[in-house]
Amino acid sequence: MADTNFSKGELKKIRATDALKRKKLKRIIWIIAVVVVLAGGIYWIVRYNKEKKANLPGIFYTDVGQDHIGLNDAPPKPYSSNPPSSGGHYGQWANWGVYDYEVNDKIFMHNLEHGGIWIAYRPTVSPPIIDDLKGIVKEFGGSKLVMAPRSANDADIAIVSWARVFKFDVSGKNLTDSEKEQIRAFYRGFKNRGLEFVPDTMPGVDPKSIQ
Repeated sequence: MADTNFSKGELKKIRATDALKRKKLKRIIWIIAVVVVLAGGIYWIVRYNKEKKANLPGIFYTDVGQDHIGLNDAPPKPYSSNPPSSGGHYGQWANWGVYDYEVNDKIFMHNLEHGGIWIAYRPTVSPPIIDDLKGIVKEFGGSKLVMAPRSANDADIAIVSWARVFKFDVSGKNLTDSEKEQIRAFYRGFKNRGLEFVPDTMPGVDPKSIQ
């Protein structure tokens, strides 16, 4: 009955308007649904990554800054870990690779800032253990890895990324399979997690030239 109060032209316009409203409403519902799904997906991804990191080897330490200082300068804030995993460090980084001499911590810390992994071992560990560590470096093609002896370690082996350290004492002349796998897991989990992303191919410096 109500339709008899409108002309055919008016009815056509009303129906077109209603159809447009329904179309807009459907679009809004779809947008809301997509936003909800994306938000849920992001939440679970973030949660998954946090849980995954929590299950990886090592301990997070307080980030105490990233100031550039001289090799002989004291950091603005005391380092929060041994080896240091954040804080004042030298303005140049070392070439990626294995070194058979001790390198100033402040140089390798810049490698950590670039997303690198630092393998530090006590000079007193057995040669087979050093060979095991070199073998792991070789497995990953030396990508974003530096390795050197470090007498200041408070554990036989320390694997370091920015603000995280995994360290342990060895019990034999070789690394166990479990220890090797934990080092690999640390590397996979924390490579390129520094404050700056720098390609592997970007050269650094020879530490001997500046120490």
